[in-house]
Amino acid sequence: MQIPAEGRPPISYDWYRNFIQTMLDAQVYTWFAKFVAIGELVIGLALIAGIFIGFTAFVAGFMNWNFMMAGSASVNPVFFGIAVFLVLAWKIAGYIGLDYFLLPRVGDLWTRTKAVEE
Repeated sequence: MQIPAEGRPPISYDWYRNFIQTMLDAQVYTWFAKFVAIGELVIGLALIAGIFIGFTAFVAGFMNWNFMMAGSASVNPVFFGIAVFLVLAWKIAGYIGLDYFLLPRVGDLWTRTKAVEE
């Protein structure tokens, strides 16, 4: 990855540029590209189905943050804003999708109480 002679580089932050360069040097892209594509598919399906909206939106926001750090402007800032909104509104979002049925059952795993002996 080279920095252009004039103008500014696509990746503005040195630490992130070094991180990407390290990944390129280690040839991580051979498996990481598949990991990103599968992650995007799973996140998209989970958001459409309404499964674990808060967690899914957080992971989607983290992915978009990485795309923005790498210099991609396109629609990623808008998607990041939507992800932050969904993270903040996860309780309300749980009334619409599969979270309505799923979250009470998952929550029961942590809230089970022992029978009180009389």
